[in-house]
Amino acid sequence: MIHKPIQIKNLQLSFPHKTYFDDFSVQVPYGSRIAIIGRNGCGKTTLLKILNGMVQPTSGDVLSAADVIIGFVPQIVEEFDSLSGGQRLNAAVTQALSLEPNVLLLDEPTNHLDRHNRKSLMRMLQSYPGTLIVVSHDTELLRHCIDTLWHIDDGQIRVFSGNYDDYIREIRKARSALEQEITRLDRQKKRYASCFNERAKTSC
Repeated sequence: MIHKPIQIKNLQLSFPHKTYFDDFSVQVPYGSRIAIIGRNGCGKTTLLKILNGMVQPTSGDVLSAADVIIGFVPQIVEEFDSLSGGQRLNAAVTQALSLEPNVLLLDEPTNHLDRHNRKSLMRMLQSYPGTLIVVSHDTELLRHCIDTLWHIDDGQIRVFSGNYDDYIREIRKARSALEQEITRLDRQKKRYASCFNERAKTSC
């Protein structure tokens, strides 16, 4: 078994007027179920293509184990454009799985699928034995098929352990802690201002 099929070291993607992500390093254990999330245009699909060797990063390395086989399913599957959305995805997934990959990359796989086809896809992803890395906004998929999230935001990639619900709880906890700290600093500022005013009155 490949214990760490992919290792990412100091990965950066930047252009003259924008940095998508910088200095991202992580080891991907075999069997991980990773979702790449973030706002539209933040670099999710490009990161997936970097992992597949289709795009070169600005700097850094993506190291794959010697016997890694990657299956890739893009968001727009042009080879099967005569088929419906569900048929097109099924054909693309079947083609990717025919390689017997131990790493499977998918870009927004539930787009344009009805509920039945989405359920079928998620069952397949849950039973897939290898390492899964998927770009998705589908909260149902993120809840039931994922154990790690990579969140691209403000030029950085943050790694969260757990599914989408765990991620939301952690974000809310961090936001609450930040709000409490802002409140504490505001009260401290008011106390200092009050003390300063009292001293000013005394000296007059």
